[in-house]
Parts: sequence; C-alpha cells; structure tokens
Amino acid sequence: MLFANNIYDFSSDKIDIFSINADASSSMAGQEKDMRMGLRMYKESFENFSGAGSIAVSMNTFDSVYRAGAFKHISDFDTSYYTGGATVIYTAIVEGAENLLDYIKKVKLVTGCNPRATFIVLSDGLVWNDYAHSMAEAKSKIVELNNNLVNTVFVAFGDSITSEFGKNMGFMATIDIKDRSRLVSFMGEELSKSCKEQSKSMKSLGAAFFSKANNSKSAEYSSNTSDVLENDDWFL
Repeated sequence: MLFANNIYDFSSDKIDIFSINADASSSMAGQEKDMRMGLRMYKESFENFSGAGSIAVSMNTFDSVYRAGAFKHISDFDTSYYTGGATVIYTAIVEGAENLLDYIKKVKLVTGCNPRATFIVLSDGLVWNDYAHSMAEAKSKIVELNNNLVNTVFVAFGDSITSEFGKNMGFMATIDIKDRSRLVSFMGEELSKSCKEQSKSMKSLGAAFFSKANNSKSAEYSSNTSDVLENDDWFL
C-alpha cells in the first residue's frame, strides 16, 4: 500500500531509507551494462530478506544534470541506467541531500517513526562543468546530513578519483573501487550486504558501513570518523 508522498505501508517501525546517487557521465559509458546488472542483483538480493518490507530506496543519477528518482519499495527499485554528459557531483550532493531530508520528514510525519537513512554517492571522476552549486554548498549539505545521523557514503570508482575526495567533502564512510571489473560484484553484493547490515542495526553504522559487512582484502577502506555514531535521536 502506498500512502501520500511515496510513503509506503512499512511492515515495521524499523524503517530504513537508502538514497543511491550514481555518476552517469560519459566516462561511465563503458559500464552501462555492468551497472544495470549490478543494480538488478542489488534488487534481487532483498527478495528473501526479512526486513525488506520496511526499506525504501531511490535510484538517482547525475551527468550534466541531477535526475532524482522516486523513493520506492525495494521490490520496485529502478534498475535503469544510461550515460552521457558532464559530472555535476556538487549538484548531485546538494539536491540529493535535500530530497532525502525532505523524504525523511515525510516518513516521520506519516508514520510517526524515526527512519534510518543512508546517502550514497558513486563517481568515477572529479567535478566537471558543475555551475549550479559549489563545493562549499556541497560540503555544507554533507555536514547537515551527518548532523542528522544520516550515513554519508562515498564510492570512488576507477582511477580518476579516490576516496580522498569523499573524505575531504566530509563523507563518514568512503571506499576505493579501482578495478572497474568489480562494479557488478560491488553493487550487487558488497553494497547490498552493507545496506542489509544497516537495516539490521538500531543505530547508524557511520564509518563502519562497509567494514561491518565486508572483509574483502581487495577493497581499500577508509573513513572520515573514528567511531560509529551512538546517538539514536534525529535532529530534523
């Protein structure tokens, strides 16, 4: 059942929201098929997951513009993906954060529950032709998300960008995926496992978002915080 403003009839009061924001610029053109496959695997991995009924996910992409997808039940997760254009990371962060914070407020208003939320950004390159928003604006939004106990996660994909970008922007958890052939397994397995671990937890995993679920030696993990956030209260 779908209430107003994309608020589902969640199966429990332990609600988890995931906002996935993926770079769809021209530099990702060679990964279209892999990304779609990884997204399908991500979606399918939740089919028999006990907490699936209380998960809402949005799939958003950015190239020359930011394209916000609706928050949907995981069973209706959008796995489409197409590329072309520039890389407006700052705009994606600012507009994506605003969309997520607005949705959190709506969920709280309709359900009376305090949802856990995770904001994920994946990019394979640095900012290119982003005129709508600045680095300072994007950093400010990450601070706002962190202050509201939203997991902020940055995935550096390929060789043109590293997790240092994410750390400098203030993301709580970052990871380097240098090997492009790992995109399918990362989206379909590693990211899925991490999201499931978050949905099982009663607190935001923060810097432990990836390390809690993944022990792969091939992945290089780094974080911008030393401790997992313990406070369960929201500031919204």
